[in-house]
Amino acid sequence: MQSAKASTANSICSLPKACPDGAKCHLLVVKVASRCNLNCSYCYVYNAGDNSYLQQPAVMSDETMDALVQRAATHCRQHGIKLFTFVFHGGEPLLAGQNFFRRFVAQVASHFPAETEPLFCLQTNGTLLTRDWCKLLSELNIGIGISMDGPKEFNDIHRVYHSGKGSYDHVLAGWEAAKSCGLRPGLLAVVNIKADPLEVYRHAKELNPRSIDFLLPDATHDKLPPGKLAGEETTLYADWLLEIFKVWAAEAESPFRIRLFTHLIRTILGANDSFDNFSQDPNEVMIIETNGAIESLDVLKVCRHGITKSFANVLTHELDEAFDNEMVSLYYNSGRQLSATCRQCLIQSVCAGGYLPHRYRRDNGFDNPSVYCHDLMKLITEIQTWVVAHLPEELRIENSLIPVTYAQARAHLQIAFQIPSGHISE
Repeated sequence: MQSAKASTANSICSLPKACPDGAKCHLLVVKVASRCNLNCSYCYVYNAGDNSYLQQPAVMSDETMDALVQRAATHCRQHGIKLFTFVFHGGEPLLAGQNFFRRFVAQVASHFPAETEPLFCLQTNGTLLTRDWCKLLSELNIGIGISMDGPKEFNDIHRVYHSGKGSYDHVLAGWEAAKSCGLRPGLLAVVNIKADPLEVYRHAKELNPRSIDFLLPDATHDKLPPGKLAGEETTLYADWLLEIFKVWAAEAESPFRIRLFTHLIRTILGANDSFDNFSQDPNEVMIIETNGAIESLDVLKVCRHGITKSFANVLTHELDEAFDNEMVSLYYNSGRQLSATCRQCLIQSVCAGGYLPHRYRRDNGFDNPSVYCHDLMKLITEIQTWVVAHLPEELRIENSLIPVTYAQARAHLQIAFQIPSGHISE
């Protein structure tokens, strides 16, 4: 169903990285606190080798907050932005205290242009959520996402306190506090292939989230995902996700949106659906560190220490100036700056090379397919087959819609590059 055009372009390292004129940002991830009360084993901030958080203030100052709001307001005016999103993040953002959020929302109300609607979201580990917190977040119209990896026996493998004690009981209490205040949080879960996917799905149905984000573990070609070996062709993560997809897709009425699946379905059908993990559209997202630094995608910290560091800071620079930073620019363009292998792939218009951090390798940077290449290929082709099968028969016949299979997509790359089986991601 998808096709790829042959390309003779050079490697990603020599492709132009400059952002086009008019490049803009419509979402800021605001690191309001640089520390966390949990010590999750897979955390890219604290446990992936980048220790730059140690140089950050514990909480964003009022001076930095004020400068950030002013820079964002100016950016919205310059670019005519109608909807602008602030995602409060950390560390654990609730460590900033309630007055921080009251003041931030009030500053935005005072300084943002009338034609721009601000949207506020907060991603929390949930352990500090109380009814008082939830009432405040509801009052300020701040949406909530809570991180939880499934039932207690799976969540507490990685999501633990500094003492090593599991966090599940406190996270669940925070979830219940949100529900008791009329809130319906989103759920963020990192895929654990050792967990039973159907148990994770059943647990999610009991929680009844607004939506679910299933995240692949942060990994590179130098730091392989759990269960993967170098040069080994496996689809453990696709298989895990597809178990959930089959059950979710068979529901008479979908209980919640699963962002990964809905994005892939919409993209396969030709919709323009932006999603930084798989999107050819520009990634109009920047990170504001606790000290005001304007940086590229925070998950890039999994690649190497200091990779996201930038000259720009809201105390001294406009947001537009940050696009001159190489990593900010690369992330912005990452859906179109693909390796030679990806440019030949039959599904590249859906996959778009996968998440930028997952392409990294020490010896050649990001000039690689995703470390999850086989998983993405299988996940996308299987969902594509499902989509085509559920289209009206006359539409399939009229448009000669025949989905690409996983075997066909693999074979195409192996023939194009004379790659031995199992080595597509090298």
